[in-house]
Amino acid sequence: MNNNWFKPKQRIELHIDTSKGILNLATHMEHITDAGEFIVAAPFYKGHLYPFLSKEHVELFTIVEGTGIISCDVVVDRRLKNGDVVLLLLERISDIRKTQRRKHYRLPTLLEAEVITPERPNLSKIHAVSRDISAGGIRMVTPEQLFQKEHVRLRVDLNGQELSLHSNVLESIEMNTNSLRYDTRLQFSELNSNEERVIVAYIFDEQRKRRRRG
Repeated sequence: MNNNWFKPKQRIELHIDTSKGILNLATHMEHITDAGEFIVAAPFYKGHLYPFLSKEHVELFTIVEGTGIISCDVVVDRRLKNGDVVLLLLERISDIRKTQRRKHYRLPTLLEAEVITPERPNLSKIHAVSRDISAGGIRMVTPEQLFQKEHVRLRVDLNGQELSLHSNVLESIEMNTNSLRYDTRLQFSELNSNEERVIVAYIFDEQRKRRRRG
């Protein structure tokens, strides 16, 4: 893969390895130089520009339509300015690779959803509320216990796009509450590239909104 996968205004994430874990900073691509360097908008963290160190190593992620998630390692070369806008010049130091790593990140979020159980037609639609979501699956609170390895369909709306996702039940455990509710985890199966793009884009957007509020 080469730099042709990257375009101006493309949404990206910079992942930084810190003592407290991986920090994910959302921003966008401004320009790719003739030498193959990336110029990106300097990201904010908790209302302030993140203080990158000179020559700091960062992992850059983005979504490419029809391809999925790609990433590469970069080094922060220096800061630039375009008027009042602060930019970062990033030097790529690795090959560009397709990655599944982003699937492991779970975003805590409350979403209304429906679970359809084709293997139990006598059971009507189950209303669920999510606890977190990733591109690999979802964790929810359900009023009914689902069977481990049961195949279900999850209907959920993400940023105005309604998805109907084939899913397998990983576990459904009674919660320690006064009412009968179950902590249920689903793993998405047969996920196509468009469904993955919608889910990951939702996670990107929510992270960016929360950082702005923070």
